[in-house]
Amino acid sequence: MNYLEWINQCTPTRWWHDSGNPAEIDLALKRGATGVTTNPVLTFRSFTSEPDFWTPKVLALGDDFPTTEAHAEALLKLVATYAADKVRHIYDATDGADGYALGQLNPGRAGDAEGMLAQGRRVHSWAPNIAVKLPATAAGVEVIEHLAEEGIPICATINVSVAQAIAVAEAYERGKKKAIANGVKPPLCIVVQQVGRLDDYLRDVAQDMKLGLPESVITRAGLAVAKRTYGILEEMKSDCIIMPAGLRGAYHLTEMAGGRLLYTINTRVQDMILEEDPEQVEKINEPVDPKIVEQLQKIPEFVRAYEPDGMKPSEFITFGVTQKLLSQFMETGWAPLETYLSKKTTGRWI
Repeated sequence: MNYLEWINQCTPTRWWHDSGNPAEIDLALKRGATGVTTNPVLTFRSFTSEPDFWTPKVLALGDDFPTTEAHAEALLKLVATYAADKVRHIYDATDGADGYALGQLNPGRAGDAEGMLAQGRRVHSWAPNIAVKLPATAAGVEVIEHLAEEGIPICATINVSVAQAIAVAEAYERGKKKAIANGVKPPLCIVVQQVGRLDDYLRDVAQDMKLGLPESVITRAGLAVAKRTYGILEEMKSDCIIMPAGLRGAYHLTEMAGGRLLYTINTRVQDMILEEDPEQVEKINEPVDPKIVEQLQKIPEFVRAYEPDGMKPSEFITFGVTQKLLSQFMETGWAPLETYLSKKTTGRWI
């Protein structure tokens, strides 16, 4: 069997596909993906890369939405429900343990708990196997507790630190207890760890500080944070599942293989893994070299991400990489969707 098959069949690690492209989803399902990640950027990219497939569906929605936000949400629904339908058989076969698509909330509401909760309820109403994807900000953590209480599946994204993951897990546990007390089945809760995107950010910081850290050190930063998070959540006996995301190469998968993890992997990285054909060995319990961690600790932003008390909840939204990711989701995903194939205009960039 190839590496992706080995991961699924011989270890507790599973993986989802990372795109809204119909052809890529079909290929990933053949390769063993058990869920689909969508977000505003992937949605817009799918529309522009597969116009023959999506344009008639977008135009059929009409152009009579009350706000541009409502227009963007309707377009997100198209891709999220399509993906959810593709994996519904997995959801049914596993009694809701797997087989989800992710529906991401408006990144412009990252600090708006009330707005995210209302939108989260709408997004989940699209299909039972759509998990609500929202940022691990202080407001997002507040919403996670409410969603867990209501039995709505969760994916905490833009999570780039141990502190954020712990806050999410604790909020989920509070909501889970309330759900059980009310006779509600506790939902799935995924905690994303943006391994590659954290590396990208810290590379810029290290260069700006003229630290002279080699690439072999920088590319272990996200893994160090993810492995520490994994160990802590296992000690907490948390039901939350870590989802390493933003993979930059096969090593981001192979170095954590064997853990109770749920990866999200795009087609390009799937191809890299299959071509490399790595050794089929579980490495989840192999720590990142302490000497590498020591070098990474020269970067103050790594320390904030790595230490369990590195940030207070009020600082989650102000962390540099969090702001960078929120901007990316907004500027290259959500904002273009607001007016895609619409006659309406927006004053967003004025």
